[in-house]
Amino acid sequence: MSLSVNPNDLALLAVMRRYFLVKDEVNVLKARLEAARKDVAEEISRFYDPRTNATHAEDILTWHRLRKEMDELMSLAATWGRGGNIETQELASEASAEPAAANIPSFLDVRPSLD
Repeated sequence: MSLSVNPNDLALLAVMRRYFLVKDEVNVLKARLEAARKDVAEEISRFYDPRTNATHAEDILTWHRLRKEMDELMSLAATWGRGGNIETQELASEASAEPAAANIPSFLDVRPSLD
């Protein structure tokens, strides 16, 4: 028995792998920010405003960027779920920051089979 996987399916695997890596990073960052907020007993809206919290502004902006990337990754997965082709899609956040290949590993050369 042979299982063939097309490049679009492999793209989904890469997207979901990246999603869970980013999710883990977001959770660690959020926990660090929440601990800092509680240490200073600051209200949520003031603490998470990078304009009023210069100390943590970089982490706050990173958290927002990562959340946006998670949303984009889920959008790609939804496109795949509706039968769309995602293998040539590039995330907007990656296009402005780094090449897509640096963040989402390519599995297009992998040819899994079950014999």
